[in-house]
Amino acid sequence: MISFFTKLWRGETTQVTTAAFIVGAAALVSRLVGVLRDRVLASTFGAGDVLDAYFAAFRVPDFLYNLVILGALSAAFIPVFTQYLEKDRREAWRLAERVLSVVSAVMGTACVALFFLAPALIPLTVPGFDGEKLALTISLSRVMLLATFFLALSAVMGGILQSTRRFFAFSLAPVFYNIGIIVGVVLLVPNIGEMGLAWGVVIGAALHLAVQASVALRIGLERVPFPSFRHEGVRRIVALMAPRTLGLAVTQVNTVVMLAIASTLAVGSVAVLNLATNLQTVPIGIIAISFAVAAFPSLSRAAASKDQKEFTRVLGSTARKIIFLILPATAAFLILRAQIVRLILGEGSFDWDDTIRTAHVLGIMASSLLAQALVPLLARAFYALQDTWTPLWVGIIAEAANLALALALRDEFGILGIATAFAVSAWVSVFLLWTRLRVKQGGLGTREVMDSAIRTIIASVAFATAAIPVRIWIGTVFDLRAFWQVLLQATAASLAGLAAFILVAALLKSPELQEFRQAAARKLFKKASVGEGMEGAQGL
Repeated sequence: MISFFTKLWRGETTQVTTAAFIVGAAALVSRLVGVLRDRVLASTFGAGDVLDAYFAAFRVPDFLYNLVILGALSAAFIPVFTQYLEKDRREAWRLAERVLSVVSAVMGTACVALFFLAPALIPLTVPGFDGEKLALTISLSRVMLLATFFLALSAVMGGILQSTRRFFAFSLAPVFYNIGIIVGVVLLVPNIGEMGLAWGVVIGAALHLAVQASVALRIGLERVPFPSFRHEGVRRIVALMAPRTLGLAVTQVNTVVMLAIASTLAVGSVAVLNLATNLQTVPIGIIAISFAVAAFPSLSRAAASKDQKEFTRVLGSTARKIIFLILPATAAFLILRAQIVRLILGEGSFDWDDTIRTAHVLGIMASSLLAQALVPLLARAFYALQDTWTPLWVGIIAEAANLALALALRDEFGILGIATAFAVSAWVSVFLLWTRLRVKQGGLGTREVMDSAIRTIIASVAFATAAIPVRIWIGTVFDLRAFWQVLLQATAASLAGLAAFILVAALLKSPELQEFRQAAARKLFKKASVGEGMEGAQGL
């Protein structure tokens, strides 16, 4: 048993679907813990000043993290490190060690600087905050900078694990991060007050680092040398990350502007926007990110060997799987958005008005789930080709559309206008990325993707057709005041919709349904064979 767990924890996963299953299963656990985290936060504080300050406090630390770390790793480190692994594994590990030392120095210096600059910077991000609310936001943000430093180091570890296809520990790290936040709310807040929220984030970040370092330090990392940009690989990473960093800068500035707009609306608007965003990213994290992360090493290897046929196969196959899984999830979120919010967040200080406001925002955001789900895969396709400029200009156009629409709609529609702008910008982004990638790479298996998507759309319509009457019928039988009644309504409607989806997909001979069935059958057969072998050994 111990050897099995050790192999799972440190072992390499070569198949994209298997890797996606591992990442997805861990992401499901992480998202469930994340949902519990949001439920604890919402029930403890409600959509009010404290939760507004808590979510706003992430903006400056997140700006730094997303700008420096995500730019380096998602766009540059993994493709370059993968190339080094193919040529000289020893030199690849020397590169990883050098990157870790540079990240430590850069992020440590930046965090210290932002600690002292926070009182000047944070009021610019939340012009609607003042007095104690603003002071709390500044204090929380300063402590969270320590978490940002831990997460930066952990991100390097995560890039190593992805490149070497060790997905299990990489996927479980967010679970421990969310556990740390929950510990902060449950154990620290009652003892040290609202600052316990920030220290919970720090604990979670430290756990996130420890989980991934436990594998990275075992498979090749040996030391942390003096920071230097002289290594050729480090210079290549910096060159590749430059446009990605610019693109993320645009995104982060846009996020800060959205926060500033939300801070000027009704009290609780920042909390509602963040809670709805967290809910709608659950299927994105479980499905889209899982497949994109799992496909990235294969795309990078195909691009490095100039195997366009394999590149197209991996990209098209992964896109079809994402579409097949995300469309029924979209239908469920649109049909059951109020039930989802009430079940997950509707407790304690989070009242019915908070529930309705969040459900409305969630429904609008969920209309763009398909677009949001494809963007991570398409972006990684460009990064695998070591093209970081295309995602940059696409991001600039999408974020410009987001900002323009938000400003145009906020006065009449308030927080719903911001949600609408978010959804539209996601569709703009995926359209531009897919169009440009077709021009760059030629055929992307678009016909097969569209054929599969049409089958999935029809099956998703069947999901809605079956789920809506069940939802309405249960609503007439019960008054839906009790938690179990709402849970029954959501569960019954979901099961009816899922049954209809699978039935119609089978009738339409969906290739993705067949592939998932075959993969499940292989897993079950393999387990059965292992079990018989163990019984035979015991008999001997």
